[in-house]
This record gives sequence, C-alpha cells and structure tokens, in this order.
Amino acid sequence: MTVRLAPAGRPAPADGDGLDHLYCCDPDLALCGIDISGHHEDDSLPGTCVVCLALEFAACSCHPAA
Repeated sequence: MTVRLAPAGRPAPADGDGLDHLYCCDPDLALCGIDISGHHEDDSLPGTCVVCLALEFAACSCHPAA
C-alpha cells in the first residue's frame, strides 16, 4: 500500500478543531493533510483525528513498509 499526502495541507480551523493530530516526517503537516504548523503538541485534547489514526502505521518516506 502506498500513501501519498497532498503537497500542501488544508488550513486548520482558526480556533483548532479540538482534536489531536498525528504527523510523521513533516511536523507541520498532519497525516490527514491538515496544516498544523504553529500549533504546539497537546496530549490533553479529548480525541484523536480518526483519519490520522487510520494512517498512523501506514508507510511513508521516513519509514517505508517492511
């Protein structure tokens, strides 16, 4: 399976979406494609983005599938 991310992320809502997003190679781009640049890591958020969770273990350029 190959996963390709969009070259530019979708803008995040101005007030955030209240979800924890995951990233891999680029800390400014969530796995789901949302631009998370300028946002700090916050493990206290009530939920994790389901798209990011689904892609968490997918192959990407920094850790290809075995």
